[in-house]
Amino acid sequence: MSPSAKILMVTGASGFLGSEILRLALASGWKVRALVRNPKWKVDGVETVRGDITDLKMLCKACEDVSVVVHSAGLAHIFAPEAKDVDRFLAVNEAGTANVVAAATESGVPKVVLVSSVSVYGNHAGEECDETAPCNPRGPYAMSKWLGEQHAIELIMADALGSLTILRLATIYGEGDRGNVSKLIGALESGRFVWPGNGLNRKSLIYKEDAARACLRAAEGGVPGIDIFNVSAQSATMLEIVSTICQALGRPVPRLGIPHFILRAAISVSRGLGDPGQFGQRLEKFTRDDVYNSSKFETAFDFYPATSLLEGIRKTVGKYPTERA
Repeated sequence: MSPSAKILMVTGASGFLGSEILRLALASGWKVRALVRNPKWKVDGVETVRGDITDLKMLCKACEDVSVVVHSAGLAHIFAPEAKDVDRFLAVNEAGTANVVAAATESGVPKVVLVSSVSVYGNHAGEECDETAPCNPRGPYAMSKWLGEQHAIELIMADALGSLTILRLATIYGEGDRGNVSKLIGALESGRFVWPGNGLNRKSLIYKEDAARACLRAAEGGVPGIDIFNVSAQSATMLEIVSTICQALGRPVPRLGIPHFILRAAISVSRGLGDPGQFGQRLEKFTRDDVYNSSKFETAFDFYPATSLLEGIRKTVGKYPTERA
C-alpha cells in the first residue's frame, strides 16, 4: 500500500523533530494528521487535531482510521529541573506516551513508532552501546523516556495485534535546535567556551533531517511485534565537533583548556555540594564518550544518514543567529 493510501498521525508535529517528520512525510506522499497544542498552528494539506497527549479521550478520537502513529511529542531542554519540572517530565514523557499508545491500540492502529532517546542507557563506561546494553537512566528526562518505553511495550504486548518500533535517537541537532549543540554554538560564538578535557572523547549525533527520515522509514517498513533500535550518525570527537562549529562560524578553535585533574576535582566538589545547577553532571557528560551503534537499524531498514557533520553544522550555524533572536 502506498503512503498516499494511509493516514500517518504525527504527535508533536509543530516541534523541532515533529515538524521535520511532517515536512518529509508530505513530500513522500503521506496523508498526514498532525496533533498539536498551538491553536494557531496550520500547515496546508495537513489535517490538524488540536489537543494534548495527556488527554486520552481526545487521543482516541484522533487515532480513528490512522495507519501509523509516529509519537514525537515530548518534553526536553529543562537543564536544571526543579521538583515541579520532574513531575512535568513524568506527565508528558511517561504518562503522555502511555496515553498515545493506549489510544492507538484502542482505535486499532496497527503500527506505532515511538521516538525515544539514547539517554535511557545512562553512563556506559566509554564503550559503544548497542541495543543489548542495559538501561540505567539518570535524571528525570532519561527516566521519563525509559518509563514511557516500558508502558508502550506493556500496552502493545497486551494488545497482541499491534506493532511497536522504538527508536532511541542520538542527540539531534539542526536549525531550530534549543539543546546542547545550540548552547555549544552560542558559547563558541560569544567567546565564552573553555575546553574541559582534551576533546578526544567521542559523541554520537544525528542531523534532524536524518532523524526524521529514520522515523518515516520505520513507519513505512518493519515487521509485526516489538523492536528497539539505536539511530545515530557516525560518531565524532568533541575536538572535531568544536572545530567544525568554529569553521562554520569563521572563528578560531579555542586553545585554553582545563586539565583532567582539575575537572575531576571540580566534579567531586560539585557533587559534595549537591551538584548545584547540575554543574558536575554537565562537566562529566561533556568529557565522557557517548557512542551508540546503529548498525541494527541500518541493516533492518537499509538506512544510512545522508548529512555529514560539516554540512549539518553549517546549516545549523547559518540559522543560529536568526533562531537565537
